[in-house]
This record gives sequence, structure tokens and C-alpha cells, in this order.
Amino acid sequence: MTRPRLHGEGDALGPDSLRTITIDLGMDRVGSLRWRLRSLWFATLAGFGVHRTSRAWSRYTGYAVHVPGPFWRRWWLMLKPPPAPPPGGVPTGPPPWAGPPESELGVAVPLRTVLVRQPGVVIALTECVAFSNGFNLGIAVRSQAQLDHRGLGFGPPSEADREMTLRVGVRFADGRESAASGFGPNPEVMAYYLAWHEGREPEVPAGPIIARGGGGGGGKHFDFQYWVWPLPPDGPLTISCEWRARGVPLSSTEADGGAIRAAGSKSTNLWE
Repeated sequence: MTRPRLHGEGDALGPDSLRTITIDLGMDRVGSLRWRLRSLWFATLAGFGVHRTSRAWSRYTGYAVHVPGPFWRRWWLMLKPPPAPPPGGVPTGPPPWAGPPESELGVAVPLRTVLVRQPGVVIALTECVAFSNGFNLGIAVRSQAQLDHRGLGFGPPSEADREMTLRVGVRFADGRESAASGFGPNPEVMAYYLAWHEGREPEVPAGPIIARGGGGGGGKHFDFQYWVWPLPPDGPLTISCEWRARGVPLSSTEADGGAIRAAGSKSTNLWE
């Protein structure tokens, strides 16, 4: 097979050919610079809320301003000073039921057991650390197949996701109970900040409150931390989980609430 002959290959380059090549290279450089300048300009406009549209505006600039009212209003909203705090003031820190004290390391309680063992999936309770105002629970999820992160509380939730996501709950010996999934902040904590914002005195919930404090993973394994407030009373503490998306029914195990409470009483302030 013969190689196709390129245009001008093997031909002598005359003055006209050299002039054409020089002009073409110059136009390429000008076009590249133009493209870079346009990209920089359009990126700057996008930062100020100027977005691409079609037809009428695109015939002139390719962009239009989608801001209600005059354009200077967006600049004013960006540069005006922040609003004054509400009359009730701002809370100095999170409420005690939002998480463990920053000045404590906590006391570990020997608690490690499998909550669910089904074909292809295992959910285990891996740790328990008690503080002066509550305790942390570690939950581990393992699977033989890839896990869908949406069923574990990651990504934008829908009503179906809320019903099908992994739920972890606790039940105290006195009958009080609570459960939480991974979607959104704790409702009691949000109600606390809303009361401050509206100038009302925040109410102290009865508890227990359980909320996911953190976690992550990927692929076939995920690990989570759940915060529970307050410390449980003496007697059996029931820790349960349910995961409808994977066909996991409500499963539970019992721990010694008195042992967790005793460990919490030994958690001391690091700075005292």
C-alpha cells in the first residue's frame, strides 16, 4: 500500500508557499490566544452569575445575566456588611447533646459483636467509648459485592432513600428509644439553633438522641460513628440496626447500660 502524498510534499517551497505557511501559523497563534482570552472572560462572567443562553443574546455576546433586578444588586449583595446577630444572641457552642466534649478523650468499653450476618453482608458493632455526657458507637458494614453509597446516607436523599437506608437505634432500660439514618443533621440540634435564631430559649430534649457523627468508606466496606446522648441508666441497653435496601430485618444486641454509665463517670477534663 502506498502512503498518501501530503500536500506540497516533495515540492519546492516558493515565496508564495512560504508566505501562506507564515500567515497560517500566525492565524493559529492568534486564534489560540483569542480562545484563551475568551475562556478567561467567560469564566470571570460565570463567577458573577452570567450564564450562557441562546438566540437573542448569543448573537451578540453568547451570555446573559440571570439576576433578578439590576445587575448592581448582585454586587451590593456581595459587598454589603453582614446582618447584625439576632436579639437572642448566638450560642457560644454546640449543645451538649450534639457530641462529646472536646476536652475529653473518653473511656473505652469492651463491646464488639456482630449485629447482622447474612449471605453477602455483615454489620458489626466495633467499639463503644463513653464520655461524661454520652457515648460513641462504632458500626462497621462489610459486603461481598459493591455497596451503593446512597443506601448508606451519601448523596442527595429522596423519600425512598430515607426509608431504605441503614438505620441504627438504641433503647434504654427505662423504655426511651431513638433511631437515626445517615441523611441530614440531627433534628434536635437544628431546633436548638433555630430557637436561638428566633430569640427563644432552646428546649432541652428528653433523649435519647442518636446521630451519625462521621464515617466513610467505599467499595465493599464502610465504617460509621454514632453519638448517643445522654448516658444510659442502669440495666440492659438495646442497640439495633435495620437496612431494608439489603433485606436486613430489625436486628439487635444488648449491652450493659450500667457499665457504659460507669465508664462515662471516669472520663475527665484534660485541662483540669
